[in-house]
Amino acid sequence: MSLKSKSNWVLPKEKTNDDIVGYILRSRGIEKEKFLNSSLSDIPSFENLYDSKSAAKEIVKAVKDGKKIVIHGDFDADGICSVSILWEFLFKELSKHLNIDINVVPYIPSRVDQGYGLTESSLNDVLQLEGQLLISVDCGVRDKELIKRFRDEKGLQFVITDHHQPPEDLTDGLDYTLVHPMYPKKEYPNVNVCGTYVTFLLIQAIKEDVGMESNINEDTNGLDLVALASVTDLMPLQDENRVVVKYGIKQIQKGKRLGLNELVKISGIELKDIDSYHLGYILGPRINAAGRIGSPLDAVKLLVSDKESICKSIANILNETNFERQYLTQNGIDEAEEIIDGSDDKLLFVVNDNWHEGIVGLIAGKLNEKYHRPVLVGTRSEEGIKGSARSISGFNVTKALSSCDMYLDRYGGHELAAGFTVKKDMEKEFAKCIHDLANTEITEEMLIKNINVDLLLSSENINRELVESLDILKPFGYGNSKPLIGLTKLIVFKKYIMGKLGNHMKLICKGDGIDLITLVFFNCFEDTEEIKINDRIDVVGGVGINSWNGNEDIQFLVKEWRYST
Repeated sequence: MSLKSKSNWVLPKEKTNDDIVGYILRSRGIEKEKFLNSSLSDIPSFENLYDSKSAAKEIVKAVKDGKKIVIHGDFDADGICSVSILWEFLFKELSKHLNIDINVVPYIPSRVDQGYGLTESSLNDVLQLEGQLLISVDCGVRDKELIKRFRDEKGLQFVITDHHQPPEDLTDGLDYTLVHPMYPKKEYPNVNVCGTYVTFLLIQAIKEDVGMESNINEDTNGLDLVALASVTDLMPLQDENRVVVKYGIKQIQKGKRLGLNELVKISGIELKDIDSYHLGYILGPRINAAGRIGSPLDAVKLLVSDKESICKSIANILNETNFERQYLTQNGIDEAEEIIDGSDDKLLFVVNDNWHEGIVGLIAGKLNEKYHRPVLVGTRSEEGIKGSARSISGFNVTKALSSCDMYLDRYGGHELAAGFTVKKDMEKEFAKCIHDLANTEITEEMLIKNINVDLLLSSENINRELVESLDILKPFGYGNSKPLIGLTKLIVFKKYIMGKLGNHMKLICKGDGIDLITLVFFNCFEDTEEIKINDRIDVVGGVGINSWNGNEDIQFLVKEWRYST
């Protein structure tokens, strides 16, 4: 593997020296004062979330009437967190407040046997559980006809909460309660929030309806899981999302949720060190693994249990499941690469008979990252092809799927990510449709990956003061990425090969300051041979502190490099 750049670097016109934080935020079109000083009190109330009050009243009435409630979620981390906070609130907090037992159970369908969202199979499961009111979380917005049929024919009541892109005819004949941030002409101030965020606001609406404290503060239960879901579901970490992630991380660090504590321990990290990186790349994947190839209800039990033995046992299960998920994913990526074999198609559609449905999204994500093209990955089954899509800026993959929906049983998602099921024996027709659409809409310019460099600095600026300044911008994540720094015309002074496989490298370079600068390259086997002493190179990457054996060093982690011109 090589880190040698194939991208178009968009560099600032000149080197930056003063007010680095202000410069970065201005260049990203973000107001500095609002960004740095926002707090939980700035979160728009549930009153701005259409139909949340009606939903709250329906749920409270069902509770007081003694009806059995089933919370129907999705099998990803957002769905799992949504189910967890609503079940925990109804079963524990609301039950205690009203001094009654609330008959509420969590339910998440099988990814393999039933698929995403509300299905006939999952609704029949709810009826077998003797459910009388179904509350959907993180799903249901595209299932209007199914909902009406089960309501009219089976007497099942529904309260739907979701955040996924709604269909254009959403409000036509809509006669049940739907809580959605994109409700037409009734939009929430920030439509880019996760399903758990929506569920969290619904809980506050229920609290107000029954006279509980509904103002959100640092100790409001559930902020930790809203943070976890916001990061794993790739919500842009600006405005409300940044606030809930910031305070949710603080809540996790306090160690109040036993299940997360055990997951943190087995992951080999410290509670005090938790940040958005750990949510997205350490804890989130272990929660997601349960829904991909394990049992998602195990993850729910982990997040709501107050018994240490149960939490330890499930944390171990999720950790092992995640290792298996990693193995299956890498095998799938290798096999997909063989199928692609140098394809120059503007869109990649890769299908295999043997891939686990739970990993097709991960394969799609990795291929999308590598080739910078929309990628659809599917696995064949008796029902057709179940797949997942990842896209690039400018090509709305969910809208693309809607243009080919005559070949699909179901689909749904966002602009850059979606899930879909191709009808049996319609693979060739769907492939032609989606490829024709991509060839029409995707320009050659869209296929060139731009790397927007936030700062062009002198090597002498790479110091502790810079690290501390950039930390002010945390939490980092999608929509608020860790600042990317460019350094130019560095001369390679020394080279050290690292790692048992010799696939990492450390360069000591001379820049435009007095001190030498340390560059670290990971997974760069080809570069260890190509880069030589006295070469002059440019690099883009991030800065951090390397702590080892009681010592701390400032180092530059290289994302991409190129020869200086």
